[in-house]
Amino acid sequence: MRNITIAMIALLCVQFTWGQMISGNVTDSSGEPLPGVSIVVSGTTRGTTTNFDGEYSIEATSGDILEFTYLGMLSQQVEVANQTSVNVVMQEDSEQLDEVIVTAFGISQEKKALGYAAQSIDAEAITQTKQTNIVNALQGQVAGVQITNSGGAPGQSARIIIRGINSLDPSADNQPLFVVDGVPIDNSTVEAGINDNGNTPRGLSNRASDINPNDIESMSVLKGAAATALYGVRAANGAVIITTKKGAAGQVKINLNTSVGFEELNRLPKLQKEYGQGFSGEYDPSSFWPSWGAPIAEIAQDVPGHKYQDNWNRAFDTGIQTDHSISVSGGSENATFYGSFGRFDQKGIIPFSDWARTSAKISGTLKLNEKFDFSGSINYTNSGGNRVPHDRFMERMMYWAETQDVRDYINPDGTMKTYSNTNPIYDARFSTYKDDVNRVIGNLNFNYSPWEWMTLSYRLGTDFYTDMRTEITPGPKGIDNEVALSSTGFIEETRINSKDITSNFYITLKKDWNDDLNTTLRLGNDIFQRKFDRVFLRGENYVIPDFFNVNNTRQIFTGQAKSIRRLVGFYGDLMVNYKDFLYLNLTGRNDISSTLPKDNNSFFYPSVNLGYVFTENFETPSWFTFGKLRASWAQVGKDTNPHILGATFVSDDIFPLNGQVGFSRNSEFGDPELKPELTTSVEFGTQLSFLDSRLDLDVTYYKSNAEDQIIPVPISDGTGFSSYITNAGEIENSGFEVVLSGDIIKKSDFQWTATANLSMNNNEIKSIREGIDEIVIGSQFGYAGSTVTMKLIKGDAYGNLYGTSYERFGADENAVSLNSGLPTVIGDNGFPLTNSNQLILGNAVPKWIGGLRNMFSYKNLELSFLVDFRADVEQYNQFDNFLSAFGKNEYTLTRNDFKVFDGVLADGSPNTQEVWLGQGVGPDGVDYGAGFWRNYYRGVSENFVQDASYVKLRNISLAYTFGDRVLDRIPFKSMRVSLAANNIILYSPWDGFDPESFSAGAGGNAVGFTGLGFPGTQSYFLTFNFGL
Repeated sequence: MRNITIAMIALLCVQFTWGQMISGNVTDSSGEPLPGVSIVVSGTTRGTTTNFDGEYSIEATSGDILEFTYLGMLSQQVEVANQTSVNVVMQEDSEQLDEVIVTAFGISQEKKALGYAAQSIDAEAITQTKQTNIVNALQGQVAGVQITNSGGAPGQSARIIIRGINSLDPSADNQPLFVVDGVPIDNSTVEAGINDNGNTPRGLSNRASDINPNDIESMSVLKGAAATALYGVRAANGAVIITTKKGAAGQVKINLNTSVGFEELNRLPKLQKEYGQGFSGEYDPSSFWPSWGAPIAEIAQDVPGHKYQDNWNRAFDTGIQTDHSISVSGGSENATFYGSFGRFDQKGIIPFSDWARTSAKISGTLKLNEKFDFSGSINYTNSGGNRVPHDRFMERMMYWAETQDVRDYINPDGTMKTYSNTNPIYDARFSTYKDDVNRVIGNLNFNYSPWEWMTLSYRLGTDFYTDMRTEITPGPKGIDNEVALSSTGFIEETRINSKDITSNFYITLKKDWNDDLNTTLRLGNDIFQRKFDRVFLRGENYVIPDFFNVNNTRQIFTGQAKSIRRLVGFYGDLMVNYKDFLYLNLTGRNDISSTLPKDNNSFFYPSVNLGYVFTENFETPSWFTFGKLRASWAQVGKDTNPHILGATFVSDDIFPLNGQVGFSRNSEFGDPELKPELTTSVEFGTQLSFLDSRLDLDVTYYKSNAEDQIIPVPISDGTGFSSYITNAGEIENSGFEVVLSGDIIKKSDFQWTATANLSMNNNEIKSIREGIDEIVIGSQFGYAGSTVTMKLIKGDAYGNLYGTSYERFGADENAVSLNSGLPTVIGDNGFPLTNSNQLILGNAVPKWIGGLRNMFSYKNLELSFLVDFRADVEQYNQFDNFLSAFGKNEYTLTRNDFKVFDGVLADGSPNTQEVWLGQGVGPDGVDYGAGFWRNYYRGVSENFVQDASYVKLRNISLAYTFGDRVLDRIPFKSMRVSLAANNIILYSPWDGFDPESFSAGAGGNAVGFTGLGFPGTQSYFLTFNFGL
């Protein structure tokens, strides 16, 4: 009996020690299960989450408190007694349902309290797009934000512009500031050719692409000067605030993601397949001319193997992407942690192009007591790949004969196999350019609250990267009859080091004056410093073939560029909340910049914004849930690049020479009285909700004027300089943004939500300094006088494209824009006449942009798609210009036709003369020379400035989340599989490759030129997500 009693006591002790299993269901007020509810035993690290059916189980003992928390719901606490089942019904928290936006310095605010427009997208919206570059994840999802892909190359840059271009400087960075967990980071794009050695573009990355999208919790876009005022000059173009994932109290969570994708060209120009190598309709197998020869079918009867090779499809590979990541997170009430590791690999559609990214992140928070806590994170990334010379690849595809197999490119001895022209695939393989970037982004945050009304905060952040690049072009191998890529060859080594340090200290003072009024005041100081150092070493003319080392070259060139920039800011921010319906925000900041003259380097700018929730004061219909008006006025300054003031000196890369060094005066002179630029913006908007927040509408009008623009202006060579950097202009942007979202269907097993955005932007060059007629942003070559130029002229819009056109009957001699509605003037020879005067042919800045995102869910199945568009935009199609010059376009099939061109003669009478479009002597006995397409068509810019509007299915995704029937049999708590497709063109009048791609890269402003860059791609993905 004594033994039995002892055993019973032992069992009770074990039960008391180890507790009991508590299980149950968590639902909302309508009885629907809530997946992902966090359940934690209060005061411990034990925790769990509900599954897809709202079920959970957790170990607890009698007397323990179970805490149930879920976003948008009121938290609940349940004490454990002797029961083994605890079911909970959670109620909506009307306060938490208000959308929270992460604003300047990582401060989270309710959207209803903001007096300016801001938008945020969450982790699901980011990762669902399957974009490797986080900039592209914003495409079509945020009003007023224009994202443009440079091209489809692995790791290639993307450009982001918020509410239009704000600078007249051709080389200015018009992109917003990127901030990660409160620390500003570098998002520059350092393209090949930075060393001014004529390097061909290679499609380098913008530095934001170093960030693993799987680590991001949310991205907020701050658009106007009022929203970004606290960041000062660095955020004059807006700001993108990135918040990364962090650990949460509860049990340790492990998430695994693995994805594989395939990509291909999403669009090809309309090409002809009937005519092959030669000129004037005659076949010549060694001719440079690829498609002006005889009909392929005709020659195939006598020449074995002569056929159309379909090179434009066969030259490109099927690209492959793989993405694998793992994250571990967890913690207690006082300490949390998050760690992740990711690996992404991509092989592009152009042979031998690739890019990879390896990332690792660790972060944590520690709450020592009720007064003091600190947190920190560190993110390491290694990225880079082989950047093929894509513009040369595409150009050489133009020259390559359609009857020569482009895939048969190499001889057994390693030399190029060719009939005479350079094979593009051989060049892609051996003209290499490899970059290797190592980057560390880190931060430490400390918060101390000696009293409830005061908090002292300090943040230290760093962004450091090294970029090691090696470019190699081989010289001759010394083998008879070889066709070498270069007569000498070269190797160039580039080393870039960039280091940003940010220090930010601020005091937060909170005061509840009474039940109706409370205020929050922040006073602070931040310091920013960037050191940049670039060194290159170039060797030319190899001594020993195929030994790629600088020591193996006969000529060596060197160069170095170093810069340092410092910025000190002092700021204040006052927020006033009256009865939760009137919100006033006043800010002021003074910046001191090292890049401006001493007398002008300190400048102050204020901002004010007001939000009024009128539904708190007026009776509204039951269907009118929420209404708010907002307005803001703000100013923000902007400095310039370092080391430009006065006369500076540079060293040519030919030095040192024979033991001597040499410097020459820079051709630019910086105004010693240079002032900061000043942008003044106003914004008005409204935020409305209807039908218990089932339908939301947000409308914004904005206008900004950026004056005292810092730009280089041409001056007389007699001054000893070619340009003068000074304050010389003003640009205005204005427009509106509309965001409409709704829960269209909201039933227990089926939901349909949609969000649409629409933006329109107008811009105007308000002034340019007296004596300056125009500012050339850029130009792009076109055959026989068809070159197109983007230039800025007072009173015109930014982005106008100028070029030649067909002469129009009755056109105003003083007209600056082409009137294409007038009849074309036909010359005495029966062909259209060309007007060589430079007229505006179109504008490269989209007037309208927008997107529509739909999400459907039925039980465990989810479907979403994102459609975006741009309209009222033109672009110079250099591809089309080249294709027409070499007879590859489908429309050149009319080369043997007779035609009467629509138009009138010089006297206004209708043209009736018939002419032949072919080359040489036509059937009518007239010698037509090189023919219409080469003599006339290719030399008129008007033919190639084309409508570049599009509608794209940016992303479509179908996902299935497995339920308990499957999960009970496998070692995972959750599992999800999804299929996705990206970048599918639904509509575009553009004839060519993807109209979105442009040649300037993300760091350039000449967006209206396609160049011969890496064409756009469409991709398809299979993804698995596992939870442990």
